[in-house]
Parts: sequence; structure tokens; C-alpha cells
Amino acid sequence: MGKYMELLKLVIVDDEPILLQGLLSTYDWESMGFEVVGTAQSGEQAIQVIKKKRPHVVLTDIRMKQITGLMVMEEIQKEEIDCLFIVLSAYRDFEYAQQACDLGAFAYLLKPIEDDKLRETMLSAYRKCMEQLKNEAKYESWEKLLVKDATSFLQVVVQKYVHGGIELSRVKEVFETIGDVLKDGDRFITVCVDIDIAYKITNSLDYEAARIAVLKYLEDRISEVYFYWRFENHEGNCVFIIKTQDNTTVRELKKLLECAKREEQSPVIASISKPYKGIEGIKKSFEEAQQVFGLASISGASALAVPEEVEMKREKAYSDDSELLIINAVRKNNMQELKGAFVHFIYSLPKEEELQCQYIHKVMLRVELMIKDSYGMTDELKEKFQNYYSNLNHLNAAKAVDVCYKILGNAVESRISSASDETKYFKEYMSEAVAYIAEHLNDEDLSIVSVATHVYLNPVYFGRVFKNTFHMTFKKYLLQQRMEKAKRLLEEGNVSIGNICEQVGINNPSYFSHLFKQYTGKLPSEYKKEYEV
Repeated sequence: MGKYMELLKLVIVDDEPILLQGLLSTYDWESMGFEVVGTAQSGEQAIQVIKKKRPHVVLTDIRMKQITGLMVMEEIQKEEIDCLFIVLSAYRDFEYAQQACDLGAFAYLLKPIEDDKLRETMLSAYRKCMEQLKNEAKYESWEKLLVKDATSFLQVVVQKYVHGGIELSRVKEVFETIGDVLKDGDRFITVCVDIDIAYKITNSLDYEAARIAVLKYLEDRISEVYFYWRFENHEGNCVFIIKTQDNTTVRELKKLLECAKREEQSPVIASISKPYKGIEGIKKSFEEAQQVFGLASISGASALAVPEEVEMKREKAYSDDSELLIINAVRKNNMQELKGAFVHFIYSLPKEEELQCQYIHKVMLRVELMIKDSYGMTDELKEKFQNYYSNLNHLNAAKAVDVCYKILGNAVESRISSASDETKYFKEYMSEAVAYIAEHLNDEDLSIVSVATHVYLNPVYFGRVFKNTFHMTFKKYLLQQRMEKAKRLLEEGNVSIGNICEQVGINNPSYFSHLFKQYTGKLPSEYKKEYEV
């Protein structure tokens, strides 16, 4: 330590005069950052000296007559004097040392004291005290700032608080110091809002202008009615924390967000928390709005609010099943299923953002491969996948999920359009196929391959076009035609079951009866009786 270092105050306590003198004269306390401002030879004297001198550190023996070092510590704690205790003990007093640590002692040293150990402990105590003094100085500067600009300062405090940068106790002190901020019945609602990130990728030139316009519109309208704080979260989305006593505020905010979307003609994405009371409610509403914003981004909701009865929870386990739900939803061109699959996917992701990004990337690759192996991969869609891959390093997990949902939604639309075009183009092929099926229902070997070959199409491709045209698989259609023909023959009443089996291409009567009952709910014999005269 240099000679110009700031010296901290030290009090030394020992009821053995010779040992106390040894501590004073043997060690260079200044080189360790301390000035000895007082000594004591009893516990009672130690309490008086500490109260008077207010030292930063007290070095005390544990075992003393009448009032022990432990009792000194307890008394000073009651007086709320803030100082560090370093206790000295012999081996036989180890139990005392443990109790001292339970009382909050900074450290304990065994007698006889090792010079290196003492120096190391005192330097560590010095650093601890200086850190505490630095924090206290910061807090004093806070109070000065409060007097100068309470509103701006409070916004900074609230922002740091909801992001975990300031303890609740300190925030309460700030609110108490300012005064008149919280009133009985005040509740807090957080709105998290931004422009759809997918719009940024597809309309980068218009994105910033649209974002500024929307946020200005909202701030102007909110400021007319409510007291609020506005800042950006870690993801860069705009956050409004609104104070209210009105039970209709959530509903009014939802209307306002819908108006912003409509009047500014921009893809606004927003979430609204439930109202919560008190300073703790500020943070709770913020965290809830953050969580709901992920769902709002996925669903494209311009104002997604949390119902009063809903508690937001995250599922713990991740499995490939959540990926399969997404892949199958795209395969079936079902937007409703895709939305549900994405919600399931998000809440099954692990907490680590790096892993989240890996799983998102994985599901995108799997869906892309599925589309390439089937149909619907247009040049435009291919470009969107490539844009996503090239922007991976610039997207956090929340934004990546949002962008992926938009891309896969486009994929479903592209596939629906492609299927529609195919249906129109291959209408004549399907008409010929249907006619061929009707003519050959008695053929037990009638199959998708034989029909596709007849109309000169690849069986896999034919199966897809067939399903898009008739909204059912070839297998289901063939069974339907066979069962309907069987019903007609049974209704006529003059054809035997065996003959019907031959005419519908199912030569095993038992299997035919099984299929017929599955299809109609009745056995062939039961169905036939209903039409007997």
C-alpha cells in the first residue's frame, strides 16, 4: 500500500494488556490501510470505544471476562453501527469462532497469529470497506440527484429495478425520499410494444420510420391520460409502465394499441400485463409483459393481454415432439395448428438462450428439408430462409422465434397456393383417375401405383395432388367408393354377400364385414335387413 492511501479506522480489543500492546507495536497497520483510533481491555470498554470512534474494522479477542467478544458483536449490531469484526481465538475456542461467524464476523484468526494471514485478512477487510464506502457515496449522489430532477431519476431507478440492477429495499427508499409517487389504490400495468421484427427483415427501409411513428403516437395518447415511465428492455422493445387506479385501463390500452396499428398502418406487436399493486407490482407487471410479448410476437397479436385467471408458466422438458408438431402443421398446411405448435415449442425450450437458438435453427432446417422433399419451395420462400440463416448472429432467441414463425407461415401460404395451382392444372388427370377407379373397384390389386401409372404420373406426386383435390388420401377415397358401392348392392337386396365382395374387390368376406361395420356401424347382414320388403 502507498503512503497516500486513505486510512480506515481500526479498534483493537484484548483483555490481556501484554497481548494488546503486542498487537499495537508489532504490526505496521498503516501499510495495511488502517489507523488505530482506539483500544479496549474489556468487552464493556470495547462497546464504549466503538460507539464513540465508529471504526470501520474491529479486531477483537473472543474469550474475555464478563462481556465476551461475541457479546460485543451482538451489542454493536443492536446499535446498528456498521463495522467489520475480525475475531481472534485459540484452538480451544473454535466453537466460539463458529458462533462469531454466525453473527456475521468478517473473518477469524487463530492464535498465535500468522503475519501473512493477518496481512491478507486486513487487506481483504480494507477492500470490503472501501467498496461499501464507494456504494454509500453513490447513494448520496443519488439523493442529490433526487432533489434536482426527481422524475427523470425515478425513471432510471425503475428501469434498473425491473432489470434486476437495484434491490427492492433501495427502490423503496427512493420512493419514500421523493414522496407523493404512490397512493392507495395505485396499480401498475406494463405494455411491451414494437413493430413486427419480420417487417424489419422484409421492409428494412420502412421499418425505422414506421417504428418511430407508432411509438410517438402511443406516447402522445398515453401521456394524455396516465402517469408512466418509458424505456427500452434488453431486447430493444419499447416498454411503458403505467400507473392507474382505473379498472378499465387494460381494456383502454388494448383499444389504443389497435388504433395505433390501424391509423399508422403498421404491424404492431404488443403485450399488456395484468395490473399489480405496489413497488413489487412494478417488477411483476414488467416480467409478465415480457413473457407474454413472446406469445404476441408468435401469434401476430397487436395487443395480447393476460386474462385475470391465467398464470404464465414455462414447461420444463424439451423433446423432439415439439419440433414434429411444427413440421406436421406445415406439412398439412394448417395455420391454426402451426400457431399452437409454436406456442408449445416456445414453452418447451430450455432457459439457456444459446440452446434456444440452436433448437430454433434445427427446426427451421428440418422444415426446409421437408418442403424441399415435397412441394412449395418457391424462389421467394427460398430467399427468406437464406435471409434468416444469414441474420442468425443478429437475432436473439425471442426475435428468431418471431421471424421463424412468419417464414413458416409464408411457407404454408405458398404450399396452399401451389396445391391450388396443381389442382387446377391436373383436373383432367384426376377426372380420368376417378373414372378408372370406378371401373376397376372389383380389382383386388387396385392401388395408388396402378392408378397413377394409368394417368402417367409419379405415384408420390399423384398422391399429393389427389389429396389436395379431394381433401382425403387415395386409400380413404378407395375404401369410401368400395363401401358406398357395397351399400347400394345391399340395398338392392338380390345380391349375395359373396358376390358383393367380388364386385368391390375385397374377396375375404370376414375382412369385408369388418370394414363395412367400421364404415357404417352395422354388419352387412344387418344393413341388408333394413331394406328387405
